[in-house]
Amino acid sequence: MNAPSRRTLLAAGPAMLAAPVTLRAQGSGTPITIVTALRLANWTPAFVAQRRGLFAKHGLRVEIQPAGSIAEPVAVLNARRAQIALTGTGMSVNATVEGASIKVIGLLAGAIGLWFIHKPGVTLNSLADLRGKSIASLRFPSNTVSSPTYAMRSRANMDPAAAGVRFIEGPPGSIIAAVRDGRADLGCVFEWDASIAEAQGLAVSLPLAPVIGPIAFSTAMVREDWLASNRSQAQAFSNALAEALRLIRTDASVYEEVSREEFAQVPPDAVKAGAARLLGTAGVVPVSPVVTREQWDAIIAHELGAGTMRQALPYERIVDNSLAEAAARAAGIA
Repeated sequence: MNAPSRRTLLAAGPAMLAAPVTLRAQGSGTPITIVTALRLANWTPAFVAQRRGLFAKHGLRVEIQPAGSIAEPVAVLNARRAQIALTGTGMSVNATVEGASIKVIGLLAGAIGLWFIHKPGVTLNSLADLRGKSIASLRFPSNTVSSPTYAMRSRANMDPAAAGVRFIEGPPGSIIAAVRDGRADLGCVFEWDASIAEAQGLAVSLPLAPVIGPIAFSTAMVREDWLASNRSQAQAFSNALAEALRLIRTDASVYEEVSREEFAQVPPDAVKAGAARLLGTAGVVPVSPVVTREQWDAIIAHELGAGTMRQALPYERIVDNSLAEAAARAAGIA
């Protein structure tokens, strides 16, 4: 069978990213399984730690496995099929409310890395321009629905339904096609979809990160009982994560290089554009793994406002910053 061409990959877009890819553990050390929500650039600091030997440096033999939704990683965690989950922070609260006991131990994304895509000529300068528009998205509770909904309500005092905003929800791989063929006016996407869409001639506008501000968007979480018995392993993970964040800031080329390795299905020009966009959007790639109270309060407000959280729990109940703080100090990024 012939390898797919660059044109085929661009046409397939995010559908090519849906296939599960497992980053297998290599070498010796304590085995740790990390499960991630979907296949997103949010987890690139962990991919850097894996592919540049930082987990191994700290005595861990890590395997990274993708899950199929934002909620699934915590279910995998509670089933004891993984030790660490990387997913949307609100899932830690929902799981704890339902009877689990989850601790957030580190920050992976400190801003919402979402953009709108559309055909050239569409005016999209502010949230007010979303009025009357159809928006292609993934299925709720995906942030491609919940985050623009929250932004409209909280930042523009605009009820989406009353403003004629309609979400067209679909599976991974559906958003770019829906915009391209005119079934939707706009699409709300993560990277690498934004850069793939741009390579296909669509425009990228209105990043949500500066609209919503600092927020504990994506975090690392563990079961509280596992943390109590395996604190040294959790500290080793945190140390590797902090060193990965320092490496990314010291040498930005590492972010693009690892992204090309991890997302081999994405054309290199889309990875290059996407890496620049992600690193150039304040907070998306955090400086430190520490979760601040400001970031916590922001994600709680976001999840409650978007309807994806059953009830709020306090910062002190869910967040254990001691590991990340120690790691940040050791890495010189505190």
